[in-house]
Amino acid sequence: MHFPHLAAVLLLRASEMNYNHRMSYLVPFTLALKPGEKAPPPAFFEPDEPGIPTGSYELLELYCPNPECPCLEAMLQVFPPAAEHPVASIRVSLDPAEKPNPRLDPYDDPVPYAQALFKDIAQDLNSNPAYLSRLRAHYDQVKAVAADPSHPAHSTMIKWAITGGPKPPANKRKRKRH
Repeated sequence: MHFPHLAAVLLLRASEMNYNHRMSYLVPFTLALKPGEKAPPPAFFEPDEPGIPTGSYELLELYCPNPECPCLEAMLQVFPPAAEHPVASIRVSLDPAEKPNPRLDPYDDPVPYAQALFKDIAQDLNSNPAYLSRLRAHYDQVKAVAADPSHPAHSTMIKWAITGGPKPPANKRKRKRH
């Protein structure tokens, strides 16, 4: 038997799924801002656990931009002072019916003090409802921008979600020939 209408429906569904499954990268909250809109100050954390280098660690907020995904999570990348790369990534549940349940992302190759840093940040997250409210509001804003093609930040956010954001410039130094 041949069902041409069913094939068309399945093709449409597959193209919709392909679009949403291509959004495999988390996006920074700042991509949800309109051009010229001022970003809120980043969150900083001052660890007090022994074995963690001192300083202000910046928490970069990342969110899933797929408007159909009900993940209710934020990822916090932890950057030490003046560093270009995070030393840990922490996932946080934003479901208001649950505790935040922070957990160290298992896909990272954390620094030796990542577990102590995580423990310190997790204690703060579990006792700071104002910060959790901020994360929930940012999650909602990212999802709203991703779902609204008329939003000025929509195309930039979706492009980032598909490609992973801007890539570092290629090394243009000429190679010596032997």
